[in-house]
Amino acid sequence: MSDASVLIPKPGQGITEGSIAEWLHEDGHHVIEGEALYVLETDKVELEVDSPATGTLKILVDGVGPFDVGTEIARIITD
Repeated sequence: MSDASVLIPKPGQGITEGSIAEWLHEDGHHVIEGEALYVLETDKVELEVDSPATGTLKILVDGVGPFDVGTEIARIITD
């Protein structure tokens, strides 16, 4: 199985960037597909973003952003 990218999603029309309000797991932790990874905050919405795969979380960014929609902020190293 290949690793999975964790991206800043586009939660609504007109939203072009978002910030990480909170990581719900630390770097190096084992996460399960569908489990909430982080809280995304934009000027219009705050939402939990789920893991796209099961494996080990590798956070790729320093800080909380803002990051453009589509930016890879972490990877899930699959088992």
